[in-house]
Amino acid sequence: MSASQIVVGYDGSRDAREALRWAFAEAARTGADVDIVYVWRWPEYLPASSLVPGVPVWPDMTAEKELEVMLADVADGARAQFPGVTARTVIAHGSPASVLRDLSSGASLVVVGGRSHGLLQDFWLGSVAGALAAHASSSVVVVRDGGDKPAGAPIVLGLDESGHSDRAAEFAFEQAAAQNVPLRVVRAWMPPPDPWLGSSFIDREEVSTAELAAVREQVGVWQRKYPSVELRIEAIVGHPYRVVAEAAEQARMVVLGARGKGGFSALRLGSVSRYVLHHVSVTTAIVR
Repeated sequence: MSASQIVVGYDGSRDAREALRWAFAEAARTGADVDIVYVWRWPEYLPASSLVPGVPVWPDMTAEKELEVMLADVADGARAQFPGVTARTVIAHGSPASVLRDLSSGASLVVVGGRSHGLLQDFWLGSVAGALAAHASSSVVVVRDGGDKPAGAPIVLGLDESGHSDRAAEFAFEQAAAQNVPLRVVRAWMPPPDPWLGSSFIDREEVSTAELAAVREQVGVWQRKYPSVELRIEAIVGHPYRVVAEAAEQARMVVLGARGKGGFSALRLGSVSRYVLHHVSVTTAIVR
């Protein structure tokens, strides 16, 4: 698998179809190849009939052939919409989260839908999408149909001072430039919890000014590289997951680093990223 490989998990659900379209559009923009991966899992229980001699029911080669035909049709439709994109189909058996996580080690990006159904029955937030966001080797994009957004709806970037932030900023600027939409960069900060100090001793305006200056310095290189991107930077007092979630309400996409520290002290999977994945209805990118 090449370094410019996009893996997209597909199961036929609406969000999976949106994920497929997003992956092919990204591949058309970047020149990456696409692997369309369908993972199916034999039930963990065995019917009583399996306890007596007879013809084995697994593997079901008829179902396998039907899946091959279905995926071929899906791939042909995507290629027709995005000519020039090289794609192949992959049918795998096992745990969807484990299969896609393993494939992420050779991919530049893994793209999945936010919800799913059918044979990929546990492809939902908290299992596959959540596990991938936490454990994939590559960046992960969870695609959702968040409804129609106004033409000026921005991409939101939650930014801290961690090592992942620079790559997250690059990804967000790339997407904003490609989609010709504004980029809203938010940094959350919390007053010290020390009860002896109290928030009354904190000059919030001074802290916010310092945070804004730090963010401008962080994104300066990308702002110069993408001068056409309309940029809005905000330093907001509040818990990071609430700040990001509220900013995402009117966004078309949210971009977060895989880990966090500093102003976004809770920006790590299991807190901010997990909260956003479960509570925000727009496409979310977890960038490594």
